[in-house]
Amino acid sequence: MNRPRIATVLSAREWEPRLVDTARRDPTVRIVRRAYEPADLERAAPLDTVIVGSETSWITSNRIRSIRRSGTRVVGVYPIGDVPGRELLCRGGADVALPDTTPPEELLTAAALVATEALDSDHGGRLISVTGPRGAPGRTEIAVSLARGIAQRNRTAILDLDLEAPGVAFRLGLQPGPSLVDIADALRSLDRLIATRADCPGDLTVIGGPSPLPAESAKRFGLADLLESMLAAFEITIADAGPWQPSNALLATSDEVVLVCDAQPMNLIRAARLVHNWEGPVPRVVINRVEPGHEEATVRLARRALGLEPHITIPEVDNRRDPSSPFPDGLLAPLVISLLSERG
Repeated sequence: MNRPRIATVLSAREWEPRLVDTARRDPTVRIVRRAYEPADLERAAPLDTVIVGSETSWITSNRIRSIRRSGTRVVGVYPIGDVPGRELLCRGGADVALPDTTPPEELLTAAALVATEALDSDHGGRLISVTGPRGAPGRTEIAVSLARGIAQRNRTAILDLDLEAPGVAFRLGLQPGPSLVDIADALRSLDRLIATRADCPGDLTVIGGPSPLPAESAKRFGLADLLESMLAAFEITIADAGPWQPSNALLATSDEVVLVCDAQPMNLIRAARLVHNWEGPVPRVVINRVEPGHEEATVRLARRALGLEPHITIPEVDNRRDPSSPFPDGLLAPLVISLLSERG
C-alpha cells in the first residue's frame, strides 16, 4: 500500500512540529514538505493531503480552494475556541477542520483517510478572457456587452485586467472604485471581494475599478488568489485581459478566450502575428467594426490572415454614439449562446 504524500504548512504553534515528529515515527504516512510559502507546495507536487493552520497569514479561504482545485485534499487546524479561524477553513472547503488540541496521531489519521477519497468534480465557475492586438480593437466594449448578455442567464462577474487602460467601469457608467491592489488587500485581510453591482439587466458584478495597476504590482498582488475567489463565487467570470502579450498566463488557464480584431487589414495583420504565438484554448474570433456590405470580404480576409473561422462580425456603428453605451441587446447573442453551450 502506498503511503500518502502529506505536506504541512509551517506554524509557530505547537501542533505542527508535534505532528511532524509523530509522522517520522509512523510508517503509514510520509511528510514530504514543510511549506513556508505557497511555492513550496507547488514544488512538492503531487501531494495527497496538505495540513494547514488557520493562523498562517497566507492561508485564506480561496487559497484552500486553490489547493483543492489542484487535486489535493486539505486538513485544517484552528486554535481551539477560534470561531473565525474555523469558519475560514470551512469557507474554503477544507475536508476536515480540527482544533489544535487534537492529538497528532488523529491528525495524521484524518490526513491519510481523506487522501483515499476522490475529490468531487465541481471545480467552480468558468473563466472567459477577452483579448486582442494593440490598437484599440474594441476589447472592453465586447467584454462588457458579453458580460451583460451572460449575466441575464448566470451569476456573472466582469474583471478589469487591462492594466494600461482599464475602462470597464467607464463603459458601465460607474464611479471610480477600488483598484485591484485595494481588492487584493481586502482578500488578504478580510478574505472577501470588494465588488460593485452594475445597474443593468441580470446579475452582473464588477471587480476592479478604473485605477491602473502598475505592472510590478500585478506580480505581487495575488492574481491567482483573486481568480480562485471569483471562480468560487460566480458561475462565469469575464476578464477584460487587455492587449495580448506572450507572458500573460491568464489566457493559458482560461476556459475560453475571445479574440477581438478590428476589421481593418493592419489590425488583422497584428492579430495574425498574435495567433502565430498563441498559447491557450483555441480563441473564438470576433471581427469588430465591419463596414456594411463588406462582411463576406472581411470574413475571407480574416480566414486567410488568422487561419481561424470568425465566430461573429460586428458592424461599424455611428461614431457619434455614446462611447459608454454597450452594443444593442442581442447583437452578441450567438456568441453568448455558443459560450454557454460549452459549459461542462
